[in-house]
Amino acid sequence: MALWNSVSDVFTSLTTHIRRFAYDDSTPTDFNRRFGNVTVVSIYLVTWNVNGKPPPSDFTDLLQLNRNPLPEIYCIGLQEMGVQSWESALMAALKPFDYVKIKSRQLVGILTIMFVHRNCLQHVTSVESELTRSGLAGFYGNKGAASIRMDFMGMNLIVVNCHLAAHMENVAERLNNIDQILSTQQFRDPDTDNILDHDYIFWMGDMNFRIEETTYEKTLELIDLRNFKKLYRNDQLYIAIQEGLIFDMFQEGTITFPPTYKFDPGTDKYDSSAKRRIPAYCDRILYHFHDTAYGNLKLQAKLIEYICHPEYKMSDHKPVSAIISFKAISKGTINLITFRLPNKVWNKKKEETVSYLVRKDFRMNSGDWIGLFKIFKTLIHL
Repeated sequence: MALWNSVSDVFTSLTTHIRRFAYDDSTPTDFNRRFGNVTVVSIYLVTWNVNGKPPPSDFTDLLQLNRNPLPEIYCIGLQEMGVQSWESALMAALKPFDYVKIKSRQLVGILTIMFVHRNCLQHVTSVESELTRSGLAGFYGNKGAASIRMDFMGMNLIVVNCHLAAHMENVAERLNNIDQILSTQQFRDPDTDNILDHDYIFWMGDMNFRIEETTYEKTLELIDLRNFKKLYRNDQLYIAIQEGLIFDMFQEGTITFPPTYKFDPGTDKYDSSAKRRIPAYCDRILYHFHDTAYGNLKLQAKLIEYICHPEYKMSDHKPVSAIISFKAISKGTINLITFRLPNKVWNKKKEETVSYLVRKDFRMNSGDWIGLFKIFKTLIHL
């Protein structure tokens, strides 16, 4: 295998199929030996319909880069992204904090991009992504979803970033969009070959659900009174979940912020055009985890924060973010391969040859490939 000219920033997951452990009655000693130690990690999620605008010059507030500690995983979902370099801008913002892009997937204006802190790279395997086109009877990608999944620290997780059908009256079409995403996205691992099979499921995006039984003026009045609870009770997504139509067993944090759509771009003023569109909670983040266990580890996820970011004004939507912590297994480095390295100093301007051995129980796949990355200290247990 030829050594790439530069390996300083290279990482790629080995898209393997790691066998999942069934539930058993292991003693604590057996559990620690087989499953590793239980730890708590966090994922930071952002959804933003950017309305074709270029990226901001500063992502500090959007990504809360002043937090301590920072999360192990970032996943950003954009909708209505234009040709601007959002991906490179996000990479530039997170690189100084030692985050590495694991995967990005784009469907027209829908972009999903996932980062993991470099300290956690050895815990990442089986990265995959899928697309669903929902626009124009499924033939066009102006609506749909781009998803990224991976195995991480003994668990598997997936993030779905979607943009659903617009307009107040199209509730049934939005519900059909969600069903289509669930039915069309298939993954290689037979244990997690669809979205709902994953241990942890994070679903976000511009879902375009609107607020019913209200007027533009009444909505503005309730916003001024900060009576978000009353607005939420008439939210189409909330009603659909209560009626058992979608997102069974999914959770959403309490909404303590004003509707995130529709603003006059560049301002904090809701739609002042002749259409006077009723403000709505179009931009949402939901999550689900299965009531199951790995040995003595019972899966659990906890919402830490669910907010919007009103200071970003270039779009007619405000971005929404969530921080969710979840239980995982710190199993140490997964040694799927062993390198046989040349006993000499490498020159990045010259190709070199590296041989390696593959573990016997590793099922190779034609899509597998190997990356080299610098080793840092392992994750500290929380």
